Amino acid sequence: MSILGVIVRTRPEDLAATEQALRALPGTDIAAPAGEADGRLVVVIEDTPARTAAAVMAEIALWPRVLNTSLVYEYSGPDVPHTAVELTGYTDWRNSLADGRGPLPRRG
Repeated sequence: MSILGVIVRTRPEDLAATEQALRALPGTDIAAPAGEADGRLVVVIEDTPARTAAAVMAEIALWPRVLNTSLVYEYSGPDVPHTAVELTGYTDWRNSLADGRGPLPRRG
């Protein structure tokens, strides 16, 4: 099981839409909603049966309204191994995104 603490940075005018989209993602929780409209959200992402937390973070980083994602905390433990996509190396999740096995569509 992985749990990630991530800072998601967006433009202040895109903050509400980004926050709404984050709340709709399974396995995500907004730990610190935007108090001031500076464009930053503190998000906690954890593995779900369908996707790894790292894959979700990678997807968020590609959203058009997101300027940057910064990993500030990571917990990885054997308590609940993720088995939806077979991964053998620590960077295999990146390949699964690129080859269409992951949550993002292939780029044509």
